[in-house]
Amino acid sequence: MSNRGGDSHLIMPTKSRRPTESAFYQQNLAVWTPNITAKTLRPVLVTGGIVFLAIGAGLQHVASNTPEFTLKYTHCPAYGNASGRSCAEIININPGAVCKCVVNFTLDQYFPRDVYFYYALENFHQNHRQFVISRDDGQLRGDVLKAPSPRCHPLDYVRRDNRTLPVAPCGLIANAIFNDTFDLYQRSPDRRVPLVGGGSVWDHERELKFRNPPGDLREALQNISRPPAWSRELWELDPANPDNNGFQNEDLINWMRSAALPNFRKRHRRVDHSVAPFQAGLPDGHYTLHIRYTYPVASFGGRKAVALISPSWMGARNPFTGYLFLGVGTLQLMLGCILFAVHFFFTKN
Repeated sequence: MSNRGGDSHLIMPTKSRRPTESAFYQQNLAVWTPNITAKTLRPVLVTGGIVFLAIGAGLQHVASNTPEFTLKYTHCPAYGNASGRSCAEIININPGAVCKCVVNFTLDQYFPRDVYFYYALENFHQNHRQFVISRDDGQLRGDVLKAPSPRCHPLDYVRRDNRTLPVAPCGLIANAIFNDTFDLYQRSPDRRVPLVGGGSVWDHERELKFRNPPGDLREALQNISRPPAWSRELWELDPANPDNNGFQNEDLINWMRSAALPNFRKRHRRVDHSVAPFQAGLPDGHYTLHIRYTYPVASFGGRKAVALISPSWMGARNPFTGYLFLGVGTLQLMLGCILFAVHFFFTKN
């Protein structure tokens, strides 16, 4: 209620910011404060250590039993070359040349389905900032009529057939796409292992991030040039599958996902388990890998490899998680033992 003084001015009540006098607002609620001592904390640490060690041992067992085979082929000898030089030397001397090498290897264990074929690169800094940003996302979404992004410079335009043409896909990262090809054969008996693509690209990537221009792809790209390091046009990346061409090519999408570390591997193919006798998996035994070697890495100290992987319920072989649990469990047991010593020797009666 307001009062009116003798000078006829309205007197308003003063508002208070003081909270109500309740236990909740005044933080006077009853609380339970644990009394953490060496005696009470020791069983918690010991129990947690045992649990973490058990989980770590289980994860490590699964990782060690996950079939995986890695074959390095950076300096594989050139097939049919009398000089005995490696493909790395030939490619380094003659950039753009094609070299073929044949590598024999043995699988010591059976690989149950599904079996995936990966390529791996080492000392390749795909995460370099200038490399990562050198792309045109609008162009990758099918807009080839606009000028390439300035970020693609110097691989935005090329001189070709006495004409200056825009590059698609432009930029450093697309120009450096991995282009080695592989054929895998089983020996004794001699048969080809069917390697097919598919399954390594999310649906939303093809629907949102990578789209082809409308209409016939070849006609839409007739005034567009391929990247300088490419040997095939954008519309003929996969002659066997017309839906796997253009910006929606699976190998291109996989490559455009920049790796965070300089040593990485990307899924390349998978074994077609609908073909006999590979319905149940990949048998152990002797195999031959035919490599069409075109990707240079020796000039910057890089290395190349391929990997056959049969993932478990945890995915590919990754012992880090198991080691992490084992390390945390060991640390908890050590702390538990230290607290036991403190409680036993230094606690007053």
